[in-house]
Amino acid sequence: MVTHINPDLDAMASVWLIKRFLPGWEKAAVCFVPAGNTIDNQSADSDPAVLHVDTGLGKLDHHQLKRITSATALVWQYIRTKRKHQTISPLEKEALTRIVKVVTEIDNARDLVWNENRRDRFEFYLHSLIYGIKRNIPQDDQLTEVGLMLMDGLLRTFKDKIKAEEKIEREGIKFESRWGRAIALETGNEKVLWEAEIRRFCLVIKYDPDFPKRVKIYARFDSPVDLTPIYKIFKKSDSEADWFLHASKKLLLISSHPHARGTSLSLDEIIKALKK
Repeated sequence: MVTHINPDLDAMASVWLIKRFLPGWEKAAVCFVPAGNTIDNQSADSDPAVLHVDTGLGKLDHHQLKRITSATALVWQYIRTKRKHQTISPLEKEALTRIVKVVTEIDNARDLVWNENRRDRFEFYLHSLIYGIKRNIPQDDQLTEVGLMLMDGLLRTFKDKIKAEEKIEREGIKFESRWGRAIALETGNEKVLWEAEIRRFCLVIKYDPDFPKRVKIYARFDSPVDLTPIYKIFKKSDSEADWFLHASKKLLLISSHPHARGTSLSLDEIIKALKK
């Protein structure tokens, strides 16, 4: 596989898609050429055993095209065509489609109109991090390996995000607490806490079915919630459990530490307490 030296997010994401999702290419070596060039100055698509991505003006390069797209988008389409009967799960397909869309926006400078771009936290975004990593790791192969690990993490995040969105919509137990709208979910997916809070639920309960004695109750930082009264109730009614109240009074949980003593309360009992 060939891409350009000093790879950007589009090049890294293209390489990652091929190595992770194109059968037979998992262990493919990655070579680097000056941007726009090809290996040995051959036509980009002359050898079916060599894929040029984001360089060479071939089928997986977009620089010769007039429409708004990216190498990552072309690679994603190529993979779906090549896999045919080797299906990608609906969850993975949705996650990858969302990732490709954002990479394409970034590669076409559409991040210039993102609301975040003048804030310092914008530098925490993946493509900004890659810029900084390039300064510390000038070797293209090492830089790409870091990029592949980051993309693996990104895919996991997107999959959890999509599952959390579906969980909240389909299975969330919505109720009114003394502080406002709340929701309870039976899941091990940590992402439900974040996704529910950004949907303006003032309170979120995560009850893990695989570890039913482990509970997390989160409140938005800007809500009027003070979990101290609930903490006192649980300490009395569920005295054997290792309940922990955060100093902010917005977080009440049973630790995930393996030696922590779990709650004896059911999810229904916790909801009833919070309703009061």
